[in-house]
Amino acid sequence: MTELFGAFGSGGVCLAIAAWVIVGHRGKGKLAEKHEDHHTAWWMIVFGIFAAGAGQAFSAPGTVGSALTHAFTSQSQAFGNVGVGAVAAILTIILFGTKPRPILDSIIGPTLPSVYAAAGGLWALPFAVIGSVLKSLLGA
Repeated sequence: MTELFGAFGSGGVCLAIAAWVIVGHRGKGKLAEKHEDHHTAWWMIVFGIFAAGAGQAFSAPGTVGSALTHAFTSQSQAFGNVGVGAVAAILTIILFGTKPRPILDSIIGPTLPSVYAAAGGLWALPFAVIGSVLKSLLGA
């Protein structure tokens, strides 16, 4: 056994995180007692990290991230020159600068890894490091 918890695979991690978030919000057990709304953003970011390597069922976060990036960066006449770094900053501000909302956090959180990867530089560094550590621990 080379992984800490046994092999999960990227799809398995995504399913486990989805179950964790749903049970945390809708459940009535011990998990729901410990789950707070601000946890959702962090769990969904980790979901987005693993969704990049998972199957087709989990391809939506990357697609949404690419679409958001394209929508902002292609509007040069409306906004002027908008780079991918600005899109990463805007999504980060929306995610962490507003009141925690599980639905919005579940949409924006998973898109951040793909937007940060497209932005490159310091935006991509934390996800590259954290992603490689988590993937080696879980065998994904």
